Amino acid sequence: MPGASAPTENNATPWVSLSNWEPGVPVAPVPTGWIPRYRELLAAGDPYGAFACFIRGSGGAPAFMTKVPGWYLRLVLRMAIHGETWRRMRPLLECNAAEHEQIAAQHGRLAGFADVSAAVLLLCGGRSKAAHRAEFATLSDVLPHATLETLPRLNHLSPSERKAAPAIAGRALRFFL
Repeated sequence: MPGASAPTENNATPWVSLSNWEPGVPVAPVPTGWIPRYRELLAAGDPYGAFACFIRGSGGAPAFMTKVPGWYLRLVLRMAIHGETWRRMRPLLECNAAEHEQIAAQHGRLAGFADVSAAVLLLCGGRSKAAHRAEFATLSDVLPHATLETLPRLNHLSPSERKAAPAIAGRALRFFL
């Protein structure tokens, strides 16, 4: 769960409180076979190719996307995501693989999150996938001091959107104060 403390052998949690936007929840196996090629494409200076590799291999996209040839998806992404949107999204690609590896490593360990003693605010978007919102609810049920809030009209990528980020940051700030 990015931004949070995973269960450890001594169950020590260094956090007093934390907030997280749509954390990855290890309720099911997370595909990671796409990650080596993804990193190769990033290293070669092909972020659109890496993004296409992620979409096709990570299991989060609609099924038909896995059948679209990578070269074609790369071209479509280049035409669809550019300018300011791409400038905000591009830096996120660097940590994407590591985030998915961490979620995969936590699979089967969800019950261990019950040892997290910190107060946790889990935030999600009302326009995010219903299946993901159900995962956040599952995590909220496991964490003993969790609050789950859904912010209407927002989605998974809202923190990187200029108009939505202040609402998310404002809610988190109120939680910490």
